[in-house]
Formats: sequence, C-alpha cells, structure tokens
Amino acid sequence: MGEITPLTLADRVAIDDLLSEYALRLDVDDIDGAAALFLEDGEFDTYGHVFAGRQRIRRMFAGAPKGIHLAGRSTVTARADGADVRMQLVFFPADRSPHRLAIYDVHVVGTAGTAWAIRRMRCRFLNDAGELAAEP
Repeated sequence: MGEITPLTLADRVAIDDLLSEYALRLDVDDIDGAAALFLEDGEFDTYGHVFAGRQRIRRMFAGAPKGIHLAGRSTVTARADGADVRMQLVFFPADRSPHRLAIYDVHVVGTAGTAWAIRRMRCRFLNDAGELAAEP
C-alpha cells in the first residue's frame, strides 16, 4: 500500500470542479463530455449494474433520463491512489416526474498539478423509506 499524500486546497477545488462539471455536462446533454471525465477503463455502478469502460458509460448516459442534477456538499478523503468522494445529489427529471435523492461514492485519480479523472462512480438512490435502494 502506497503512502497517502495529503490533498492540497487546489486538489480539493479541482476534484469539486470535476464533479460539478460531470453534473453540468449531463444537464446540457453533453454526453461525450461527461463520459470524457472518466478514465478510459473507468466504471459507473448503479443498482449493482456496472458499466465498465468509457464507451459503455457513454451509452448508458445517452439512454438515461434527462434533467438537472443539483449536488450538495461532499466529503473528500485522500487515498494512496487518489481520493474518495461522497456527495449528495438531487435529480429533477425533465419530464417533471418526481425528483430523486441520491448518494454518489466516487473514486478519483490524479496528482497535484495534473487533471483529475473519475475511476469509479457509484450512484445509489434513496427509496421511499429513506434507505439506499438496491434496485429501482
């Protein structure tokens, strides 16, 4: 296991910008741009369905409901190979169906002074009981 280097303020801002950019690109239907924020071999996990590789992630985004993603505060924890981020999100579908509450667990990679990228993103929606749902 490698040594954990503390994250600088610039790292934290860059990670926050990366995740804000993810939501904004989806909101304006920039599917290619949203997928480009992931590593080529990145993963997106929702309800236990893992979309592995940037092209599969892109296809999943293309078929996903359109709407607005509003992200709340996030926590960022340094790891030897990057950082783990947990963030809250509210999704408002464009078709005006009920909004959805979600928790995102994200692993990002990068080093000080370089671009950060998403290695793995897991999205879990809360069900009507306020629990993280295992299925839609």
